[in-house]
Amino acid sequence: MLGEGGAPRPTESLPSQDAPTPPLPNGAVPPTPSGRTVEPRHVRATPSWWTRAPSAVYIAIGVTGAIGLFFAMGALGYYSIPFIIQNLPQGFGPVQTSLEFTTYTFVIGLGLAMGLGLVRAHPPRRDPAASRKRRRSQLSLLWRWPLYGFASGYVAAIRGTPFLVQLQIVYLIVIFTSPRFEFAGWNAAYWAGFFALLINTTGYQTEAIRGGVQSVEAGQIEGAKAVGLGRFQTFVRITMPQTLRLITLPLTNEWISNFKTATILSYIGVFEVFDWSRTNIALTDARPIEAFVMLTIFYLVINVSLSRVITFVERVRRIPGLGSPIPEVGVSKRILGAGILTDRHGGSG
Repeated sequence: MLGEGGAPRPTESLPSQDAPTPPLPNGAVPPTPSGRTVEPRHVRATPSWWTRAPSAVYIAIGVTGAIGLFFAMGALGYYSIPFIIQNLPQGFGPVQTSLEFTTYTFVIGLGLAMGLGLVRAHPPRRDPAASRKRRRSQLSLLWRWPLYGFASGYVAAIRGTPFLVQLQIVYLIVIFTSPRFEFAGWNAAYWAGFFALLINTTGYQTEAIRGGVQSVEAGQIEGAKAVGLGRFQTFVRITMPQTLRLITLPLTNEWISNFKTATILSYIGVFEVFDWSRTNIALTDARPIEAFVMLTIFYLVINVSLSRVITFVERVRRIPGLGSPIPEVGVSKRILGAGILTDRHGGSG
């Protein structure tokens, strides 16, 4: 072929089909003869047994390992397993006392925290669009600001101080006021511990409820107003059902924390499970290691069982689309890396 001016035109060399295709940057796939670029296809690795196994299998493996470790340390002579098995039933009574303190204060504190949480979730603000001439609006600000200030200060004081300090303050107030007070079989020390634990758990539950109420979308509240629901009906039918589902796990964590915090009541003379293990087993029987092994058994059985049950209930009763739950990553993906998306060239996606 001739080019301009009669000069021979250089021929274009076509790539041979047998010649290797040079690699493209960033791992891209070369275009096909039709000119289209084929994206790398991700294929899932063959699921292994660890991936297909349900979570109950991992729980069973963990429980079996814990039991095996318990008997192995006993066989090595760190503590006496027959002594633990023989004396473990003696702790049922003190455990019941701890459960009573925890449950009673938690339930009563939940009722108190419901009101404080609603106050914290709706801070008083001046609305520039509203008429300032309405006397009702001005009077509402007179009581809403002090109430909001009290709720915020209460939560800050409870969360910012140790429970031991709170317990000592309440105990000294009760002892100096009425040292011989006794009601329902409890003396002044027991009631001081009860009120201290109640004051503490109410502060933490208030923040959980505040977060749950504020997590309800504003569009649902506006929709309830659009269909003619009043404030009370909106709260009962829209806000409260969603709030309770959103705070199920935080409240469960608070109950577990309250149960463990109840051990500090032993410092004011409340005979609960920690005081029992320390006094009757560690000091009287001179078995300190066995005492805290039994204490560990009680706490693990109660807390882990409750946590698993509430997690199952929360997963079953969860409203689709409510909140942004993060999917649980199984042990196989977290540790073994099974079930990860891989492409044909060995990359991961």
